[in-house]
Amino acid sequence: MRRIKSAPKMATVEGLNGVGKTSIVNVAAYKLYVDHITSGHGSLFIPCRKPFQLNPNHDVPAFIEMVYLEVAQTLLDHAARLKSNGTFVKSGPIEKWLNSPQLTTYGGGISLISANVQSETNTSSGFERSGFRKFVTDWLAEIFSETANSGVICTIDNLELLQKSDTARALLEQLRDELFTVRGLRWVLCGSLGIVHGIMGSPRLEGYLHDPLQIGEIAEDAAPEILVSRTNTFSIDVATSYLPMTPTGFDVLYQALKGNLRSVLSYADNYCQWVADRALPSSNEEKDGLFAAWLNDQCESAYDAIRSEVRPRAMKVFKDAEEISGIFSPSDYEYFDFNSIAAFRPSIQSLEGVGVLVSTQDEGDKRRKTIQFTPKGWMVLRHIRKLAL
Repeated sequence: MRRIKSAPKMATVEGLNGVGKTSIVNVAAYKLYVDHITSGHGSLFIPCRKPFQLNPNHDVPAFIEMVYLEVAQTLLDHAARLKSNGTFVKSGPIEKWLNSPQLTTYGGGISLISANVQSETNTSSGFERSGFRKFVTDWLAEIFSETANSGVICTIDNLELLQKSDTARALLEQLRDELFTVRGLRWVLCGSLGIVHGIMGSPRLEGYLHDPLQIGEIAEDAAPEILVSRTNTFSIDVATSYLPMTPTGFDVLYQALKGNLRSVLSYADNYCQWVADRALPSSNEEKDGLFAAWLNDQCESAYDAIRSEVRPRAMKVFKDAEEISGIFSPSDYEYFDFNSIAAFRPSIQSLEGVGVLVSTQDEGDKRRKTIQFTPKGWMVLRHIRKLAL
C-alpha cells in the first residue's frame, strides 16, 4: 500500500509462480479504496476492474487502447458505486466527476466499444483512437488533480510469460511515456523467476520502479486454515456444508506443491469434481484415505507421461534439483556436473518440454534464479520418491 501511494515510482512484486502475488496486490488496492470511501479523506484509489498481461507478440498500440478502455469502464462502474455510497463525502474534482452528465453520455457509448477498439459510440458521434485516449486522459487528470498520489490502480501481471527479461524491458520501455506517466494511473508490476529484477536493469526505467517486494508462500502451519476460511466464507450454511477434503488433506497437497496456492486450489477442485462422480466419503478418515489414493494416482500419471520422453541425463538433473529446492539458475551448471551453460541447456530444455520445469532468460545476469519446478514437476518428484522407498 505504501509503495502504491509513493508516486511517481511504480510498485513491483516478485515471487514464485502461484504463491499469491496477485492476491496481495488486490487486497492492497481494495484496502486503499475502502480507506478513502469510508472516511472521505486522503487520496482516492480505485482498483482497475481487470489486470493486464503482456506477451512477446503483443501489439503495443492495441494494448494501450485496451488499458484506456478498461480504465474508462472502471471509472464508470465506480462512479455509480461511489454516488450510491452514503458515507462518501468529497468536494472538488471528484464531486464534479460523480455528478458529471458525461457519465450518462459515455456510460452507454464506452461500453459498446469492442475489443479491437471501434471508434463509434451509440450516438454515432464517434471519435478516433487519439480522441478517445485524450478524453480518458483529461478525465483522469481532472478527477485526480489534487494529488499525484492517487488514481486507478492497474496491474500488469505474470510478466514471466514474456520469458526473456530483455523482451520484458523492451515492451515496458515502450509503455513508459504512453501509460506509466499518465496522471491518475498508478501501476503495479508482478512477475516471477527473476523477471522483475531483469527489468530493473533498464536505463529508460531507472527511477520509475520501486525495488520488488519479495512474496513468499504462506507459512506451512497456516495452510489448513486456507481451506477452513474459504469454507466458512463461501458456504451457504457452514453447519450443513460438505467437502470431501479435510484441512489435513489440503495441507498434504499444499506441502506436495511447495506452497503454489493457485495450483493447490486447482488440484483441490479437480479432486472434488472427481469425488462427485463416486460414492461420497463421510468420515474424515475416509476422506483422507480417498484423497491420498487420488493424489498417488495423479503423481503416477504425471510420471508415466514423461518418463519415456526424458533421457537419463536430464532426469538426473531433475532429481538433483530437488536438493536445491527446485530453484536454480543456468550458472549452477557445475552443481549438475556440466562443464558449461551450453552443455547444461539441452537438459533444461528437455525438462521444460515435458512441463516439469519452467524458466525465463536473463542474458544480463545468468546467475539469477530463473528456473524452477512446475506443479507437475513436484507431482512427478513425489512419485519418484515413492518408487525409491
